[in-house]
Amino acid sequence: MSWDTNKKILAFMFIFNMVIALSWTAMGAWMVLPFAGLEILLVGIGMYYVSWKLSFKEILLFDAESLIVQKGVYYPKQEWHWGAGQTTLIKRPSKYRMSAPTLFLEHQNQRIEIGQALNRSEKKQLREHLVNLGLTMQVIQAQ
Repeated sequence: MSWDTNKKILAFMFIFNMVIALSWTAMGAWMVLPFAGLEILLVGIGMYYVSWKLSFKEILLFDAESLIVQKGVYYPKQEWHWGAGQTTLIKRPSKYRMSAPTLFLEHQNQRIEIGQALNRSEKKQLREHLVNLGLTMQVIQAQ
């Protein structure tokens, strides 16, 4: 869900929660009110954190000679410019049979992990796509 949708859900929860809390307050149980507000605050913080974490992006840009890798939330906060011919795709199998392998791009002495948010089948598609684009692949042992 987008952050705007999350805000609408949070507003509905706030209104619903406050109606109940104000009803209890009117009956004399005024201690319910601060906890109702605290509950909505904590749910809102949790929803914002999850929305922020899900906004993380990795962008791989290829052309004939170069590879550009960008990572960040909202805008690229890290960026690497490498020669496509000197870049290697590294696959490290998982220790566990059903877990996804770890994928890295390596250029000279730099190694960055890619596809951290992908599941097993998505990583397989990414790996096949990168190999089809001309990257050489190397498999290393799981640690």
